[in-house]
This record gives sequence, structure tokens and C-alpha cells, in this order.
Amino acid sequence: MHSFIRWLPGFLSLFGDYNSMMWAYTVTKKNELHAQDVDSQKELERTIKEANWMWLDAMQPDELEFEIIQNFVKEPRILEEIKKKKSISRPEKVNGFIFFSVSQAIYTGKLHVSPVYVLTKTSGIFITIRSKSSSQAFKNALKTFEDCVGKVCEGDMNSLFILSRLFHELTNENLDTLMDIREFIDSLEQKALENPGNKEISRSVFATKRMISTLERVLWSQREQMLNIREGVVLSIKATEEIETTLNFAINNISRELSLLTSENYALDSILSLQDLGLIHRVEKRLILLSFLALLVSILIILLEIDIMSLLG
Repeated sequence: MHSFIRWLPGFLSLFGDYNSMMWAYTVTKKNELHAQDVDSQKELERTIKEANWMWLDAMQPDELEFEIIQNFVKEPRILEEIKKKKSISRPEKVNGFIFFSVSQAIYTGKLHVSPVYVLTKTSGIFITIRSKSSSQAFKNALKTFEDCVGKVCEGDMNSLFILSRLFHELTNENLDTLMDIREFIDSLEQKALENPGNKEISRSVFATKRMISTLERVLWSQREQMLNIREGVVLSIKATEEIETTLNFAINNISRELSLLTSENYALDSILSLQDLGLIHRVEKRLILLSFLALLVSILIILLEIDIMSLLG
């Protein structure tokens, strides 16, 4: 029964009709992960009082859940920025909390950047506020944390460990997004080869270039955040060897992703060059046609002149 309760939030978060939930994860004295649904201020305060460390995860919180978090954080501006889905790349200190966001990039024909908000303090409180789109990444991070409870980290290091795993999982999902964009670029290349003079293709190329530029900013921001976390700049905690290894893996992933984005930009430039060649080819065909028409007109004029001269003669 305890195992079922532990996995219930991850299970429910995969269903589309379960739009909001808020769960508190704590570590028992036996180094076991315990999860419980939080639906009131009193319940949250009791959980914090009884636990040495707590992770509060709010997925698409409703107004009541936002109010519970607001009463706990005591900073209205923070909740307003979260509701507006603003990205917070530079960590801010708010009432003892460190506040920032980690961006997840999702491609569904258009690029959507979904922030995952983090509020953490060294007194053993770690809060994440996110959308449903990040559920799989959180489920994977939670599973890894459960396997490592009491073995790799404890206390304040739990927050740093989870944060490193979230970066790891979100980086992997951003790579999937990049691959989806690559497939779209391949389809654009095929269309350009079949119809190099299509102006819609050029418009799609420039729109894709803007998406890549946005994704590059997201990746560079994530890389900078992870470097600062690894060095203890953000949380004032130096990463353990295991956590540093996870962060290094994610940082290397981002470096590869940035290289892929560069190659995709080159591919888009090639499509534009093909479009230019197609335009030149169309212009050349029109010039040939105009030259042929001009030649016909000249011949007709000459024939008419000949007829007129014969009549006068």
C-alpha cells in the first residue's frame, strides 16, 4: 500500500483529465520516500514540522493550491510571475528562498517554452511548480531519487540531487524536441527539392530559424545555471561527486545539442540557397520566354514590312 501511495502522483500525472495536484515528498527515518497529497495550509505546515526535509511538487496548481503556496512563501510577486509563465533565468533571493526557473522546450509544429519553477532554501524545503508537460521528466527524477535515498545524499543535498536529476531529464527531453525539429527541416529540404520556387518554404525556413534561436537561448541559460549549481554559486552548496557527474552529463548533452542546432541552421541556409537557385532558374526561364517572344515580334514586323513594300511596289 505504501508503494502505491508513493507512485500515485506520478501515475495520475500521466492522465490528461487530472489537471492539478500538489504532493509533499519526505524521507522517513528508515530512509524511505514517503508521499502525501497536500490540500490545505495546516496539512502543509504539519508535514514541514514533522520532516527534516520536504519536496513540495505542484503540477498546474489551481487557485486554492496557489494560495497555499503563497501563504507559505509570503511573496505575491513570485506567484504572479509564475502565473504569467515568465522565465527566471537568474536566481533571486526571496524571504529566505532562492527562486529561479528551468525551461522545457516542446515542439508541436511550433516551439513552446514551458518553465519549471524552483523555490528552495537551506532549511530543508524544496518546491517545484510546473505544467503537465514535464510529468515524465519528474517521474523519472522521482524514481532515481527513490533509488538513491540515504545512499548518495541526505538533508540539504536531497534538493541538489533532485535538481541535478531534473536538469538531466529535461535536457534529454529537449534533445527529443531538437530531433523533432530536425525531422521538420528534413521535410522542408524534400519540399524545396521538389518545388524550389515555393515562397511558403522560405517563410517556413525563417520561422524555423527563429525557433532555433529561441531554443539556443534556452540551452545556453540552462548550461549557465548548471555550471553555477555545480560550483555552489546558486544554492551555496558544493555538489558531491555523484551530483557533479549528473550535472556534467547534462552540460555535455547541452553542448552536443548546441552543435546540432548549428548544423540545423546550416541545413536551413542550404534550403534558402536552393530557393535562391530556384528563383534564378525561374527568372532565366522567363527571360528565355521573353527573348523568344521578342524574336517572334521582330519576325512578324519584318514580314509585315516586306508585305507593305511589295504592295507599294
